[in-house]
Amino acid sequence: MKSKINSVGTILAAIEAGEIGLPEIQRPFVWKSTQVRDLIDSLYLGFPIGYIITWQNPDVILKNGTRSIGKKIIIDGQQRITALKAALVDQKVLDNNFKSKRIRISFDPITKQFATLTPAIEKDKRWINDISVLFDNSFSSFKFIPQYAEANEINPDDIAEPIEHLRQLRNNDLGNIVLSPLLNIESVTEIFNRINSQGTKLSFADFVMSKLAFDELYDGANIRRTVEYFSRFLIESQFGY
Repeated sequence: MKSKINSVGTILAAIEAGEIGLPEIQRPFVWKSTQVRDLIDSLYLGFPIGYIITWQNPDVILKNGTRSIGKKIIIDGQQRITALKAALVDQKVLDNNFKSKRIRISFDPITKQFATLTPAIEKDKRWINDISVLFDNSFSSFKFIPQYAEANEINPDDIAEPIEHLRQLRNNDLGNIVLSPLLNIESVTEIFNRINSQGTKLSFADFVMSKLAFDELYDGANIRRTVEYFSRFLIESQFGY
């Protein structure tokens, strides 16, 4: 194993470019919206948010069914990376019930507080309803800050620094532990399961699905996708007869 330091923005850009993929051992997004809020708050305060673990092996099957040739694979850190994409890039997540949903994190630059979006916050002009707007390529501080200051009858200088500080989150460091490409699939699966026995724990079903995904003898990756599709078929009405 070796360690690297990457910025949050670099990791997100690599995923967007298809340079980093998720293996079949990974599970749906299980974090609560409050956990996403706390992650963004920690980044804003300069607190460490842990690390991700990546591995490179051309024979691993990814969640989209393709093989990982030429790609790095996220073995641990999916929840954090997905949380960052959901909050900063306005991307929907797929929960345990196979439902796509948006997680909107709001920010009050006057008090420097974060919150998950609620109807009350949405009506309060002090709150920036969705911080992803600050990270959009079309965002302009020269337009946004004066407009916000005028709407809230405050000095633009009072909120310029907090907003710009938030926009710099993409430059925060995120540790990356790189597993040796010589490790076999069984060893990496065991690493995944041991790491995830802490924190947001794996359910028995999660554990079975992760083991199933790397069963090459019986084409476990396809079996896992079949099980997930059938589960989605049972839950979602549009998959019915």
